Amino acid sequence: MKRESYNSTNTGLGLKRHLIFWCLLLTCFTLIQFFKDGNEQRMALIFLQNLKRVPAMLVAAYVFNFVWIPRFWKKKRYLVFMIMSGLLFYFTGAFDRMVNVYLYEPIFRKGTFLQESILEIFSDISHMITSYIPALLTATLVMTLTNIVHESNETKRHALELQRDKNRAELNALKAQIHPHFLFNTLNNLYALTVQKSDKAPKMVEALASILDYILYQCNDRFVPLGNEIKLIKDYIALEHLRFGDAIELDCSLDYDKDIHGDVRIAPLLLLSIVENAFKHGASGQLKQPKIWIRLSIAEKTLYFRVKNTKNQDLVNDGMGYTKGIGVTNLRQQLSKLYQQYSFQNNDQKEMYEVELVINTLSAYD
Repeated sequence: MKRESYNSTNTGLGLKRHLIFWCLLLTCFTLIQFFKDGNEQRMALIFLQNLKRVPAMLVAAYVFNFVWIPRFWKKKRYLVFMIMSGLLFYFTGAFDRMVNVYLYEPIFRKGTFLQESILEIFSDISHMITSYIPALLTATLVMTLTNIVHESNETKRHALELQRDKNRAELNALKAQIHPHFLFNTLNNLYALTVQKSDKAPKMVEALASILDYILYQCNDRFVPLGNEIKLIKDYIALEHLRFGDAIELDCSLDYDKDIHGDVRIAPLLLLSIVENAFKHGASGQLKQPKIWIRLSIAEKTLYFRVKNTKNQDLVNDGMGYTKGIGVTNLRQQLSKLYQQYSFQNNDQKEMYEVELVINTLSAYD
């Protein structure tokens, strides 16, 4: 990742920014002088008088900000910095006066006049301090303040980019956990059917291929249409139905109509982990009458998702989902990185386990 430094003075956005800075500065100097002197001088003449001072301002401002500050101030050589800064403004003040005496006045000053010698210019320190150095100091300090603000903004932007990249990497790692986790559980189911020589095995392979196609290739975006995720859940339920048939009681209502609720988008695979966890523990072979209850609804771009399942009373819950399960723990981590406003609650009862997820889909982090 390339970061634009505030001292990029010769390329791209840096050059444009510096040109704008000097145009605005000269405009401000001109307006201040105009209102100070009234209408006695024309605006164009005032601007021309300020324009002749630009060479000295350029030297003072850029040497101070891009040589003295990095070389002396940032290395905590404060005494040397003070001395070098004093010399800088002394020589640039003299240079500014020489431009005025030897270039500007011969062209624009009428009549005969006596030019100061170079020695007189350098020795007349009081005149430089009152008439030349203040403008140089003003231009330099304004650039310094501008650079400080710009550098601070760049630092904050860079930190945000690093945090965003870190979050994306962590989310990708969490999503990568879902793939093998889901595949491992489904292959276990497929293996069981194969051992039983069930004629459901080929259909399960076909259903599994469709689901994996979506997981691996169709949900790589940060957010996907909710309708796609609902279809994934339905495909997964159909896959589990091939395994359990009527041995499990399922009550499922996925209330979402794009024409009514609009184009709601959600982070991929969030809901699947909850449903998968419900089937994994709610359809346990140790249960005589396993039941799973699923509800999804939308209200003003807020998603409500509740899943309940019967469970083995002897199964210990670790507070984040069932023991050694990564699905719910993974979900909590993803939610914290994806949304500003969400609620995830689980209610572990003696014979029933319930999960309630509420997401304000408009509160997603960029």
